[in-house]
Amino acid sequence: MKYITLCLLMLFAVKASAQNEAKKDSLRASKVEELRKFRETLFVEQLTLSEAEKVKFFPIYDEYQLKLRDAKRGFREKWNDKRPSELSETEAEQYFKDAVALRKLEVQLLETYTTKLKPVIGMKRAVQLPRIEREVKKEMIAKARSMRKKKKPADGVENRGGGDRPRRRAPEGEPIGN
Repeated sequence: MKYITLCLLMLFAVKASAQNEAKKDSLRASKVEELRKFRETLFVEQLTLSEAEKVKFFPIYDEYQLKLRDAKRGFREKWNDKRPSELSETEAEQYFKDAVALRKLEVQLLETYTTKLKPVIGMKRAVQLPRIEREVKKEMIAKARSMRKKKKPADGVENRGGGDRPRRRAPEGEPIGN
């Protein structure tokens, strides 16, 4: 009897855990989608894209970002576990060559995709993209942080704000909150 009860308890625990993971995944997907739409809105506003330009712009721009991200990720994965100060002379030389190759690839991708975007948005707006990307990135980070602050902690206690700031400690002998 104990064995059956234990098995049923374990089965319910596994099912509840799976449901929690599914909820977390769907919540994460909805947040990613919300951020993607926010990003699109920012680019449309900053570049003053028409609907026709928007339809053509984002597939090209997203492809560019994907290739850029993959190149950077490859470099990081190769050198992630090594600190520059701990490299041997030959490793440092290879690190430098890889870093230069990454920068060259970044410039090549910028040139290629700016050329692809020129007929869609024109060169004037295409050369503004790096500045606009920085602004959009800042706003995306702020939006993501505000989305993170809105969620409630797992223990059910209300988030009282303060974000990532450490809590202020009261001087010795004084109670907190007075």
